[in-house]
Amino acid sequence: MYAVCEPQHLQEVNVFLIFGESRVLMLDTGMGICDIRPVIEELVALRCGAQAGEMLDNLIVVNCHLHFDHTGNAWRFPEIVTADAPIVRRQAREGVPHEPLANQADEDMFLFGYPEGFVPEDYCIRPYRIRCCEDGHRFRLGGREVEFITTPGHTEDHAMLYDHRDGILFAGDMIYFGVIYVQFDNEILGHSDIQEYIDSLEKVKRRCPNMRSIYVSHNDFITDLSAIDKIRDALIAVRDGEAAGEPLRDEKYGYYGDPSTMRQYRFDGFSVVAGK
Repeated sequence: MYAVCEPQHLQEVNVFLIFGESRVLMLDTGMGICDIRPVIEELVALRCGAQAGEMLDNLIVVNCHLHFDHTGNAWRFPEIVTADAPIVRRQAREGVPHEPLANQADEDMFLFGYPEGFVPEDYCIRPYRIRCCEDGHRFRLGGREVEFITTPGHTEDHAMLYDHRDGILFAGDMIYFGVIYVQFDNEILGHSDIQEYIDSLEKVKRRCPNMRSIYVSHNDFITDLSAIDKIRDALIAVRDGEAAGEPLRDEKYGYYGDPSTMRQYRFDGFSVVAGK
């Protein structure tokens, strides 16, 4: 397995390549600020040698959810496997224009300024081709099976992957120690649901009893198994009014919503941003 990271942008996105004996699965495509495809081709060639061309022909690209930092390079691949939702079908068909993503192209979002060749005014999500996948589908990679598990909550289309051979849960944006977002309610970033989020965390615990590791899509690559229960308990406390929140002071956590309608709840090592 390889991870490809984008640490020089504030989002700090992680993309994963999962190798079987006959196929390769790629989880997400990054922000699209730089072309990820040559890196993927180089890693497949490094791992597979003379079989690289055949493996690339059998590359499966899965998207954990529709957000721009996961779909930026989707248009560079023949097909993206996703959960089914109307908002996903519309984004795949129409893309996302520059205007709502303009703040992500601000120079202060980058650690060392703009990468060579990047034109911030052109940053957008281009249309891409999708194939919708059902909950429980298993990708057979040859000596390795990876299960597609629908996990709405962060967005209505969020999904996780579970590698049955090695007990690895690829948790996307729903399990990590950072800012947990359950406030989305717009046609760019979709719609969050705190109860569905809680239910999804319980679902992966039931479906993946032999889980050994959790790999995540931002910041660190791996988080502790205890994160599932800690985040679930925090969300329950927010849902039931048992957590003390504060007005959302940093508008960047609002993400195209009205910050005055949101609150931030702080816990040990992470926080939850939710609607009032």
